[in-house]
Amino acid sequence: MRRRSVLVFEDWRGGAPVALTRHFCTPLVVRWLFLLKSAGFEEVVVLAPARAVREVEALVGDGAELGLRISYELPGSQAAPSRDGESLFVRADYLVDPEAFGSFLGGEYTTALHRGVVILRKLGSQTAGREVELDALVEPRRRPACVHGGDEASARAALQRWSRKGIHVTSRLNAPLEDAIIRAVGGICWLTPNRVTLLVNALAPLAMWLFLSGDFLRASAFSYALGVLDGVDGKLARVRGVLTKLGHLEHSLDALYEQALYASFTLGLVLQGYGLLAASLGLAFLVVDSFVRHVYNQFALVTGKPLKRYSRFDEKFALVDGRRNIYLLYFLASSAAGLPLLGLVLALAHAVVTALVYLLRAAHHLRELDRREGVEAFKKLLGGCARRPLTR
Repeated sequence: MRRRSVLVFEDWRGGAPVALTRHFCTPLVVRWLFLLKSAGFEEVVVLAPARAVREVEALVGDGAELGLRISYELPGSQAAPSRDGESLFVRADYLVDPEAFGSFLGGEYTTALHRGVVILRKLGSQTAGREVELDALVEPRRRPACVHGGDEASARAALQRWSRKGIHVTSRLNAPLEDAIIRAVGGICWLTPNRVTLLVNALAPLAMWLFLSGDFLRASAFSYALGVLDGVDGKLARVRGVLTKLGHLEHSLDALYEQALYASFTLGLVLQGYGLLAASLGLAFLVVDSFVRHVYNQFALVTGKPLKRYSRFDEKFALVDGRRNIYLLYFLASSAAGLPLLGLVLALAHAVVTALVYLLRAAHHLRELDRREGVEAFKKLLGGCARRPLTR
């Protein structure tokens, strides 16, 4: 079933269509095209004045390279709803939180509003839906869920707010620093998220060298700074509104440099005379941390949803679970106190608690899924446990 959208250009600013305004290098219309394509829309009609049509056509053409079919119509013409699929009206002059957009598409709504203005409408819908304010579709921390693209300050602030996804206490601690970096470099179009990832990995060997040389305090401080910078690449991609599959390799590169930092910290302790105890603690920490990562990733792979978002308890625990930035804070504080080995002990203890909670919670949720899907009932039919036939 085809999905078709009509992008309507109505507002102008400084003699140019608002829908062509760039925020963090990305024109608003390009954001909408990517969001629509990601949601499964195949055809897009740009309904705009002739001058705007020329500019959009020069920018994206017929959409073939984007994997879309883009056509153009002038105001006054009526873009007919698709007869064999879903059609969606979009006010292209506004920015909408992607989470709110997804909730609107997946919900039993026909119209989405922002302060009384129609922003989204399902055209020709056969479902008796209802109107909804976009703010009602997201958590309070993400509101407003819609802003006018011509209000540059509000638009940039909203894009940064929507880009935040970390819920850990250190994510909240780092957010102001990450946002400041985004504001400073977000308009430098050649600085891509993937290049930020490569920069972090290129700087990691310096932190490793500091650990190996026994300068644990500076090494920990520099590593934490790298952790802040590491949070920028994903945010930069999200504020620009175009997410690549290649960018997912960032998580693998993160694991590489993080494990290398832990290993160099351990080896640095050994070289500074902490001996077999430091080596044993460090190896145990690396093993447990790897197990935590695997349980988390395997759960998301099986269920399609991260463990930290699966239930209220899991979301609460995600505030304080074990991860890189909290471990680096242990290294930093213990090194400042002249007790670097204590940092490794604390990191290992935190990782063990996280591993136990993750394992128990993942097992509980997966078993419950098996029960709801009938798999547990199938298991009862194995090994001669089948029900006896009914007799009259």
